[in-house]
Amino acid sequence: MAEKVWIAFFFVVIALWALVLTASIYPRIYGIEILVDSDFDLTYFTLPILGFNLIYVVMLIMIFALYLGGYGRVRNYQLKMKERVSERFRNQTELCSIVIPARNEESVIKRTVLDCLNQTYQKIEVIVICHNCSDRTYDEAKVNDPRVKVFDLQTKEAGKGIALNFGVEKSSGNYIMVLDSDGLLTRDFLEKALPLFDGNYCAVQGRYIPSNRSFNFVTRMLALEGDLWSTPFMTIRTCIGRRCPLGGTGYIIRKDILSEVGMFANHLVDDYELTFRLLKKGYKIAFAPLSINYDEKPPTLDFMLRQRARWAKGFINLLGTGIANRSDIIGHIFWLNPVAAVTGFIMLMIPAFAALHYLVYDYYPFTYAYMPLSIWFMLTGILFTLQAAVLIKEYGWRGFAYAAQIPLFLPFSLYWFVSFIRAFTIKSWASTKTSHGFMKEKGAQNSWQMQHDSIP
Repeated sequence: MAEKVWIAFFFVVIALWALVLTASIYPRIYGIEILVDSDFDLTYFTLPILGFNLIYVVMLIMIFALYLGGYGRVRNYQLKMKERVSERFRNQTELCSIVIPARNEESVIKRTVLDCLNQTYQKIEVIVICHNCSDRTYDEAKVNDPRVKVFDLQTKEAGKGIALNFGVEKSSGNYIMVLDSDGLLTRDFLEKALPLFDGNYCAVQGRYIPSNRSFNFVTRMLALEGDLWSTPFMTIRTCIGRRCPLGGTGYIIRKDILSEVGMFANHLVDDYELTFRLLKKGYKIAFAPLSINYDEKPPTLDFMLRQRARWAKGFINLLGTGIANRSDIIGHIFWLNPVAAVTGFIMLMIPAFAALHYLVYDYYPFTYAYMPLSIWFMLTGILFTLQAAVLIKEYGWRGFAYAAQIPLFLPFSLYWFVSFIRAFTIKSWASTKTSHGFMKEKGAQNSWQMQHDSIP
C-alpha cells in the first residue's frame, strides 16, 4: 500500500508541473491579464532559491558542453595507456579479484559469474559473497572453475559494505574489482582498464550502460538518465582534476589503498562515500569509457523509487561530511544534489499552489520570483540540444532515436523530488534492495555485446 502512495505522489507532482507550465503559457497565448494580490510578497524568499536552481542548471549545461569536447581526450588516453601497457599487465602477472556481493540473486548470478570468466585478461579470481540469502543464490553461483570462490555469509546486519569487506578479506589479488550481481562486462574490460593504473591512479571506473534498456518505458527513461548523467559527469571529472567518482559497480581499486583508507563503509551510497575518502587523501580516480559494464535498471516505479530513495538518503547523509575538495567546482553539483532537489521542489510547489488558487478564485494569492518564460524556453532548448548531442556522441546514429525521448524524460525526471522526500523514511539498506533478472528473453544473453559492437 505504501508503494502505491509514493507512485501516486509521483503522478501528482507531474500533474502539478504540467499545471504550472500550462498556467504560464496559456495567458500569454490568449493575452489574458493575470490578477495578483501584491500585498503578500514572497519575492525575497523565493529569489535566492530561484538563483540557486538557475546556477545548478547552468552548471549542467556547462558539463554537457565540456563533455562534447572532452570525451575524445579521455577515450584517447585510455587507448594510449593500453598501447604503452607495462610488462606486469601485458604478461598478466597481476591478479585481479572480482568481488561480487549478492543477496537473493538466483536469477542472474550464474550468468554474471560465467560472463566474468570470459575476460581476455585471464589472471583473475571471482569471489561471490552470498550475503543473507534465502534463495538458491549460493548454489547458482558455484560453477566448475577453480578461479571461482563462493561464500555463504550470514550476518545480523545488512549492507553491501559488509559483503564487500568480507570479499576483500578472502581475496588474493592486488587489485579489487567491484561488480554487482547483474553486471555483464565487455570481454576486454580488464585488459583495457588495468593499464590505467600505470598512470598513477588509485582506482578506475568503467562506463556502465543498461542491459535491459528496451524492457519497458521505465527502463528506457532510466537508461536515458544514465546516458545523460554518468558518462558526461565522469568524463568531465576525469578531465578536470582526475576526480572521477566511483559508481558502485564496474570499478577497480588498488587493494593496498583500499586498506589504507579504511575499507568499505556500510553506507547507503558506499561508492560515493569511498570516493570522498579517496579524494580527501589526494588520490586520483580515472574514468575508462572503453571498459563497459552492462547493468539492469529497475523495471517498475516502485522498485525505482525505493532504490533512488536509498541513494537520496545516502547523499543527504554525505552533506555532513563536507565537500571532498573545495576547488573541485564540478564536484559541488553532485554534492549539492539534495539541496537542489529540495529547492527545486519548493519552486514547483509555490507556483503550483498559486495556479490552483487562480483556478478557484481567478487571481494569484501572492507574488514570487520566477524565471521569465522566454528564458525558461531558452535554457530548456539549450539543454535539449546539448543532451541530444551527448546521445549522438555516445551511440552514433542510434542516439537520434534516444534523443527523441528527451521531452518525455523531462517530466519523468521529477521522480527525484519524490525520492528525496521519501528518503527521510528510509531506515536501512535491507528494505531497499533492488531485484534483478528483468531482461527480455529473446536474445537477452547476447544483447549487451551486440550493443557494444556499435558503440563509438
